[in-house]
Order: sequence, then C-alpha cells, then structure tokens
Amino acid sequence: MKNLFNSFYSVVLLALCLVAFSNCSDGDDGGEVGGADNGITAIASATEMTVSLYGETVEISFTAAGKWSPSLQYSAGADWASITNTSGNATAGKGGLKVKVDKNESGKERVLTVAVQVEGYKVPVTVCTITQGAGSGTAVDLALNEYMDKYLKEHYLFNEEYNTLDIDYASVSYENFLPTYLLPMKTNMEDGGTYRAFSANAGKRYIYSYIMETGSSRTRANTRATSVVGSGLGTFFSSYMPDRTTIGLSIGYVYLESPAAKAGLRRGDVIVSVDGVTLNKNNYQQYMSTLFYAGGGETFKIGYRRKIFDEKQGGYDLVDGATTLTTGSYKNSPILNSMFIKDKKENKFNIGYLVYLSFDLNFEEDLKYVIQQFKAEGITDLILDLRFNNGGSVELARYLAASIAGTSHRSDVFMKMQRNSGADEYIRFGDGDDLNLNSVRIICSEETASASELIINGLRGIDFPVKLFGSRTEGKNVGMEVQEYKYGNKYYEFAPITFRSFNAKDWGDYATGMDPDVMLNNQNSDYEDDIDNVFPYAFGDWDNFDFNYPLYWALCDVQGVDPTTGEPVKRSGRSGMTRSQQDEIIRVPSVPLKRPVGTFGSLIYNKPEVENLY
Repeated sequence: MKNLFNSFYSVVLLALCLVAFSNCSDGDDGGEVGGADNGITAIASATEMTVSLYGETVEISFTAAGKWSPSLQYSAGADWASITNTSGNATAGKGGLKVKVDKNESGKERVLTVAVQVEGYKVPVTVCTITQGAGSGTAVDLALNEYMDKYLKEHYLFNEEYNTLDIDYASVSYENFLPTYLLPMKTNMEDGGTYRAFSANAGKRYIYSYIMETGSSRTRANTRATSVVGSGLGTFFSSYMPDRTTIGLSIGYVYLESPAAKAGLRRGDVIVSVDGVTLNKNNYQQYMSTLFYAGGGETFKIGYRRKIFDEKQGGYDLVDGATTLTTGSYKNSPILNSMFIKDKKENKFNIGYLVYLSFDLNFEEDLKYVIQQFKAEGITDLILDLRFNNGGSVELARYLAASIAGTSHRSDVFMKMQRNSGADEYIRFGDGDDLNLNSVRIICSEETASASELIINGLRGIDFPVKLFGSRTEGKNVGMEVQEYKYGNKYYEFAPITFRSFNAKDWGDYATGMDPDVMLNNQNSDYEDDIDNVFPYAFGDWDNFDFNYPLYWALCDVQGVDPTTGEPVKRSGRSGMTRSQQDEIIRVPSVPLKRPVGTFGSLIYNKPEVENLY
C-alpha cells in the first residue's frame, strides 16, 4: 500500500508540475520533444530517473537547435539540487548537463523537473524528471561512513590502494559502505584455486571487515562475538546427492536441544522432501534457504534418508524417515562433541577428541573446562576437529595453542602481526593448561579458517607435531581489531582488516589455504566423487567408521596403523591398533555444552600481551 501511495503521489506531483507549466507565460516550459516551438530535437539519456535518498549526480544529454539554458523545478522545498556542469550550450547540436541531487533528509519523497529553454523558441521542454525517495537514519550513515573512512585510511591493511578511492559519505548507507568500497579493490581479491571452489568466501577478503550495531558498550569484560541464542532449526546444510539421482540437503551438524535435534534429525541425515515436495536440482537451493532462515514458530514436514549399518550384511542400508518440526529458539554450543578415546584392555592409548565450532569469547570458560578435563584425564594425544570452525578470538586461539604446546613454549612466539606500515608485533604462546601432548591431529575443511589456521601455523612455527586430515583450509591469513563507535545512544562494533599473520618462522603464505597432510573427502564433494563421504557420520560415532573417515584416519595415524589395511605400522617403537580392535575402544563423553557460535574471523578485542619487535 505504501509503494502504491508513493507512486500515486509522484504521478500527482508530476501532473501538477505539468499543469503549472502549461499555465505559465511564454518563457516557461511544457513543450514536447521534437515540437516546432521548443528547439529540442532528441534526448539521448533517460527522461525519468530515480536517485538514492543519499543523493547522487545524474547526467542528461540531448540535441538542441540553438543556444540553450537549463532550469530546475521543485515539487517541494527548494535548492536541494544544483546544475554542476553544462556542455554544448553555446551553439546548436549535442549538449548536456550534470545535476547534483542532495541527500534527502526531509522524510518525504520529492520530484525534480529539469527543463531546457532553447534560444529563439517559445516553449521550454522537460528533458528529465528525477524522483528521490525518502528515508531515515541518514545522519548516522554520514557519521559512521566518515568514521570508517578515516580509520581505514590510516589503519586498513590495504590502505595504499584504499586511499586512491573516491569516497562519498552520502552515497551509501553505513551497512553498505564496506562492500561498496572494498569489494572492487584488487588487493582484496585472490585466486582461490580449484581446492577452494566450493568455499563461499574464496578470494573475497573484503567480506572479513564488518560493522554492526551492538546495542550496548562492549568493554573488555563483555566484548563478545555474536548473540547467545540461536533461532530456527539448529542445523547446518549442504547440497548432497545420496544416490546420484536424488538431490537432498545433507545435515553437517545439529545443535544440542535445537528443534532439529528434538525432532530426531542428526548429522549425516539427508533431507529429500519438505512439506511433501521432493527436492530436485531446480528447487533444492530455494528450500535450503527457506529452512536455514526459518524464523520461530514455522512448521515443516521433513522427509529424510539415513544410512544405518546392517550387521548381517556388513554394510549400510538407506532408510527413509519422516518427522515434523517447529522452529524456535535454542542454545547452541561451539563444542559439539568432546570425549576421551581409550583402550579397554591394554591401556595403550589415551586420546582426547574435541569438535569445536568457533573461538567464541562468550564461552571461554567452557573451552577451558574441557581442556582441563583432558588434562586431568592425562590424555597423550589430541584429535582436534575444526572442519566447521571459521575462527573467532585470537586470544582464545592463543590459549588453546598454548595448552597444546605446553609450558616449555610459553616464551615462544605464537603469532606475528604485520601492519600496513610494515612494522611487526608479536604475541607469545603464554599461559595455558599444559596437556603435555605427544602430538595433535587436526581435521580440517574449506570451512576451517582464520583463528583455526592461526593454531596450525603457530604450532608449526615451533615444530610441534601437528598433522592435518581432510581438505584444504579457507586461507585467511589476515585479521581484524575491533573498534567501538558510539553515536547518540547506540553502539557500533567496527572490525576492519588491520594485520597479516605469520608464525615464529616468518611463514604466513597461506592466503589460498593450507593443504592437508592426508587429503580426504570431507565436505563439498563433487557429486561423482566419493559420494558416501560428502558429510562423514556423527562426530565420534565409532559404529560408523566408513562414514567418519577423517576421525578414523587420524586415530589410525596416532596409533601407527595403515588405515587402508588395518595393519600396524611401527612408529616410534609403539605397536598399533588394528581395525579389528574397534570394539575395544572406550568412548567417554567429557561434558555436554549448549552454547552459541561466535563471529567468523581472527578478532582481536584486546591485544593479549602484544609486543613490538623493534
């Protein structure tokens, strides 16, 4: 109804203008293009234009029969537009002008009529009608855009190119400022390569910088990444073809006590229908979006397929199922699974397994609690599952790396930060909960990024035994430092890219990702390639080795076993575990945690003991 009213309002205003022109004296406009009495033979530009409420400059071109002069007519107010340039107005022929329209702070839609009077002709002609929409919040847009621009010019990692840009504070809203000006920058773009072809963020560094309203001040005590409660289904989806003919949505993980979990859905299930509609190549993206962004109170009938192990046949059967779920709020946890993996009989191994989704400062104590449990249990090796971890707090990443590296590396450099000036700062490993580990195996994917990659790179910088299983990582070797801006009674969190990261060996060339030591199909697989393992089965489910390849391979590697044969491989004098010994594994859950996921990216809220190299 509002749009209809605005359109009607514009038409009425235009009609009133035209009526006014027709009742004016001989010097006023109102003629038609090509008329014998107006001298305008053709108009090359659009005769009707709509401009942003933030204002912009439009160009108008036409052909005149002689010298000409322009004029502006306002539907409301005055002097909110100006003619900034004219060309060809001294003689007959092609001519043109530029009209600058100011930001609309009136709160109402308005219309500008541009008319041209040709010398020697009776009636002027309307060469363009410009409609400008109304809006609110323009003052804060100007303030925030100016603030971001000044900060980026000084601190942005790629400020050399940024400083060459023509920035207009009034051209965009503050939400669109960063993508508008950072997207076209060449220094922000990289070739992701074939291994990152499925990554949503591949080659787009600009997206890491962000600004968002926080609602309240974020001091050191309460600075956190995102909201504490999720809303919707509580699932992560990807496209999947379970039988090479039927398209479905594979569930990568399900949050504890989410609507999806309560409805019985679990990691590894494949949704094949929604509300009775079978998913296909033409509609699966639509339904993926519908389910992912579903708000509270929406109900869906879900048809799914699940692979269940058949003990008699020694393989897996596709079993169809159905459930009804209603979206709602839930608590989600960055720790999806944590447990001890032990040998029942001979106590040959004691391994910790942790599935960690984000380095979220909201739940710093939860991570520390799990690590302290690992320490109390005396684990000797760690399998760290970061396949869905996009990053988060650098401080929390440092703590986890320090716990893995141990007390002997407290004074060693964890990360070097290089700024646009070229000057380096560094962060040491510092204190953690020393696990006294022999090694760490990390499961990774295209979603493994930023703070997750910092851990890998930092440990490699001190030659700690770390090995990667899965697919190539995202490749985010840059980070952001969070700034706070207050306007009126509102607070905003601004986090631009300000540094590039290196390890103690000065290596940080992983902008295109880190290659795993053992390449395994993990997720985002081609339909024709290893279909059964696009998404491995439930985290830590030892009854489904064929689905959980990355974890199985990591476990075999720790124990010195060839995963392809199940035969022991002598490694450091230790005897390995054969595949037939699966039943002898004890799976001991550590702690169920139900908390949210944090913001993506390497974020520094307060620098943890940052030191200058020079």
